[in-house]
Amino acid sequence: MARRAINTTIDEGLFKEIKLLAFQKDVKINELMERGLRLVLEEEKKKDGE
Repeated sequence: MARRAINTTIDEGLFKEIKLLAFQKDVKINELMERGLRLVLEEEKKKDGE
């Protein structure tokens, strides 16, 4: 799958938490953010199907 760079801002506290989690899990911050976005999409699809 092709990748695309995006630029955004997030709450500083949230960023610190995600950075720590990425370190603890030995994954990239980007991987966690992408996973979170996928979860939001899945949740919305479920809502739309109800």
